[in-house]
Amino acid sequence: MKIIAVANQKGGCGKTTTAINLAACLGKKEQRVLLLDLDPQAHASLGFGVYSDDARDLYDVFTGEVKLEDIIIPDVFAGVDVVPATMTLAAAEHLPVRSDARDHQLKIHLAGIRHRYDYAVIDCPPSMGLLSLNALMVADLVLIPIEMSLFGLNGIDYMYETIRRLGERHGRKISIRVVPTLVDSRTRLCRQFLHEVGERFADDVSSVMVQFTVRLKEAVRQGVPIIAYDPTSTVTVQYLRLADELMSSLPGQSQTESKHEHAAHVAGMKHAFEEARARINTSDARQKVTLRLFGYASRDVQIAGDFNDWTPDRGVITRTAGDDVEKILMLAPGTYQYRYIVDGVWQEDPSNPEQLQNFSGGFNSILHVEEQHEEISA
Repeated sequence: MKIIAVANQKGGCGKTTTAINLAACLGKKEQRVLLLDLDPQAHASLGFGVYSDDARDLYDVFTGEVKLEDIIIPDVFAGVDVVPATMTLAAAEHLPVRSDARDHQLKIHLAGIRHRYDYAVIDCPPSMGLLSLNALMVADLVLIPIEMSLFGLNGIDYMYETIRRLGERHGRKISIRVVPTLVDSRTRLCRQFLHEVGERFADDVSSVMVQFTVRLKEAVRQGVPIIAYDPTSTVTVQYLRLADELMSSLPGQSQTESKHEHAAHVAGMKHAFEEARARINTSDARQKVTLRLFGYASRDVQIAGDFNDWTPDRGVITRTAGDDVEKILMLAPGTYQYRYIVDGVWQEDPSNPEQLQNFSGGFNSILHVEEQHEEISA
C-alpha cells in the first residue's frame, strides 16, 4: 500500500477537496483506496456524504476502544473506503499513550490492513500537530496543495523542513509534490504567484494545476466527488491527471517507465510555467474577438474554453448573421484552448486546423490573440 498524505498547515487551500477527488480518481482507475479523514472538522467525511456525529473515528482506535477495520465505511465510491472523522478526533492531540509511541499510532494500526489496499489518501488537519505528524510518519509522498496567494506561499518552507527532519530522524525518504490549486490564470496576480511557485519549488511542482471553479463546491454540497458530479469538466480531467502522475511517481513502477513519466511531467510543467510567464509579460487589455461558424444558425451552439473556466457560453455574446453563428469574446492577448458544444455534443472547431489533443481523447482548438487582434473568421 502506498500512502499519500495531503497536508498544508494553511486552511482554504483546497486540501480536503484534493484528498476527496484524488481518492475518487484513483478508485476510478480500479485501485483499492482507503481515505483517512484525520481532520476533526470532518470535511472529507462530509464531502463523501458519510459524516455522522455518532461515528467512531481514529481517536477511538488510538485509545484501543475499537479496531481500525471496525470503523471503515466500505464502498462510499467506486473502489474507495473511508475512515471517518468527528470532532472527538481533536482530543487525539492529548492521547493517553506513552510519549515514545505517540507519533507511531497510525503506523501501528495501519499495519494490519495494508494488504487490503493499493493506496491510502490521508486528509491532514490544517496544522502541524500530532495528527499531521502521524500522517507524515507513514507517508510515502506528501502532497501539498497551494493556493495562488501570498498566504498560500507562506509557511511551505516550514513544512519542507519538518518533513526533511522526520525523514532524517527515521531513515526514510519522503517525497514531496506541490500542486497549485484554485488557479485562475486569467488574472495577472494569479499568474505571478504561479510563476513564483514554479521558481521556488520547481523540482517538486506537479505538472497538473487545478483550476478554480464553483463546480467543486457544488459537488461537495451533493456529497460526491467532482468525477461523479461533472465527469466531463476540466477539473475532473485535472484530478485524473494528478492521479496518473502520483501513481507513476510512487515506488513500484519500472525504472524505464518512471523516467519516461518524469520527463513528460517536467515538459508539461515547463510548458505551463512558460505560458504563465508569457501572459505576465503581455498587456491585460482585453480585445474583442469574434469566432464565426458558417451555416450553424439553425443549431444550438455554445462555446467553452480556458477563458471561461470551460463553462459553456459564460461571458460570451452570441448573435446570428444570416445562416452563420458568431461568438463574441473579450480576451487579453495570449493563447487559449476552446471547444464548441453543438446540440449538446462537444466538438473541436471544424474550420480551425490548429488543434491540441486533450486528456479525454478528443481535440481542443487553439486560439491565438495578438496584441492588435482583428476579427477571426473560423
